[in-house]
Amino acid sequence: MYARQIESFIETANAGSFSKAARALFIAPSSLIQQIDLLEQRLGVVLFERGRRGVQLTEAGSSLYRDAVEIVRLSNEAVDRARLVQKGEGPIRVATSLLMKCRMLPSIWSHMIEDAPGTHIDIISLESIGVTPGNYLQGLGISCDAMEGLFLSELYKDRCLFLELARPSLCVAIPKTAQMASLSVVDGTMLHDLDLVLMKPGMSADYDAARAYLAALGANRISDVPFYTMELFADCELNNRAIVTIDIWEDIHPNLACVPLAKQYSMPYGLIFANQPSPQAMKLYQVAQRMIDQNSKAKS
Repeated sequence: MYARQIESFIETANAGSFSKAARALFIAPSSLIQQIDLLEQRLGVVLFERGRRGVQLTEAGSSLYRDAVEIVRLSNEAVDRARLVQKGEGPIRVATSLLMKCRMLPSIWSHMIEDAPGTHIDIISLESIGVTPGNYLQGLGISCDAMEGLFLSELYKDRCLFLELARPSLCVAIPKTAQMASLSVVDGTMLHDLDLVLMKPGMSADYDAARAYLAALGANRISDVPFYTMELFADCELNNRAIVTIDIWEDIHPNLACVPLAKQYSMPYGLIFANQPSPQAMKLYQVAQRMIDQNSKAKS
């Protein structure tokens, strides 16, 4: 899964000596030295300070060593996961972030333990798999099996499998220090002089409908953004701007107060899977679907 030179580099760093590392790797010291020389030439980086008493990592070598150890660990875990998946025993990898919290997964997981005992779940951060805000579907089905969050109908259309768990209401979040934060509902007077941050059109049909309502109500100072981040919420607080968000996110921006819309608009929220989920991920989907069906029957 990784270059042989990486293993040789790590072993040499651990041993502090070419001869000791060579014995551990069952190769000749000259062969090991050649591997390290080639690695340094290929990278254009001096990795070791060499002396009569052995070798010592350079500052650049220490940096590479830390990352190389992590690469080997991740590589070994990837192989172990693949073997478990082949046997139908792999963990379900759920990606999360501050905006993509696992709010409803715990209740689903309690059912999962009953319906599919022995199934494991790994919670991983979206940042750790290289996923950035605005591109949450990247890596879905590859680096992770599922996520929990908003479904953007136009952006995600035909790109994932979605299971709706709730429909949180859209609202306008305003700094708590603002006088308008105490209003019971959003009205035209409030919107007239308000700097309002909105997601750019074309991402979600539900969101666009709320956007049209707010514009008709009097919103005329609108800033469009391609996607939401934690930094954006902080900016709204610091610069006295409002942002259209969902009430379920109230805990991630505690210094902003959610003011509901007089006319209710909501967005689908739930579990997001790859279009072709892994067998393990499909178990989670089926358990969640059964839980939804049971709740619907209980209400009817």
